Parts: sequence; C-alpha cells; structure tokens
Amino acid sequence: MVQKKQMTADFEQLTYNGEMLKDSWKAQRELFQKLKTSKTPQYGMVSFIDWFLMFDWYSTKLFAGSSMWRLLMSKPDPNGKLNYQQTLTISWNYKTLMYILEYSDWDIIDHKDDHEKAIIWKTTCNEKQLVLKFIEFVNWNEDWF
Repeated sequence: MVQKKQMTADFEQLTYNGEMLKDSWKAQRELFQKLKTSKTPQYGMVSFIDWFLMFDWYSTKLFAGSSMWRLLMSKPDPNGKLNYQQTLTISWNYKTLMYILEYSDWDIIDHKDDHEKAIIWKTTCNEKQLVLKFIEFVNWNEDWF
C-alpha cells in the first residue's frame, strides 16, 4: 500500500462531521464560481456542485477539494479524518471538450510509480451526463458510502 499524500495542512488535521463536509462543497462551489467569471471557464462544475448540495446523502458524507481546476471527492475514514486513498476526480479535457471521471484506490498499489494502476474506474461524458455518470459510479462502488 502506498500513501497518496502526507496530511500536513491544517484542514487535514481536523475531524470532520456532516456539516463540515457540506461546507467543503460550498467552498468548492465558491471557487468554481470564481473560475466561471474568470478567463478559465468552469464547464458546468458549478451546476454539478449545486446538484450535489441538494442531497445531504452525498454532501454530508464526502469531502470536496480541488486541484488545478479538478474537483476531488474523498470519503473521510470512520473517525472523521480525511483520507485521500480513494478519490473520485472530475476534470475537464480541453482537447475533447469532455469531462473525465476517475476513481483511484492507492491502497491497491505498492509503489508510487504504479500510480496509473491505482485508477480502477474511468469514464468520460459531456456536461449533461455528469450527474448520471456520478450515479453510475455510486452504483458501481456502493461500498464507498
């Protein structure tokens, strides 16, 4: 097993409850809204986050983060600590004009060089299919919830 990331940031030291997790989604919505008004279009990410925030079942169970215009979702461990080992990433492909959804599980690899092997689910879609593809992922990975 490879540890994906050292937990050194202040927010990574917290113990998260449902309200704090929902706040992480609100913060990401604000960030992607700012991107929407900048020169970097957000390509529907705000709409997806709005949909996500409507359902406490999701928004109070998963932590939302971002990196380089990618939305990252991870499930805290049973003690409420952040755990990036299993992460669903939603990114935009500027060449194909499609979203990419990738689920990685770093617990299944033994060396960081094998990071490509950690991706165990991947699909692409357009903006209108984003919610449906997320639901497809949830149905595929029911144990994540």
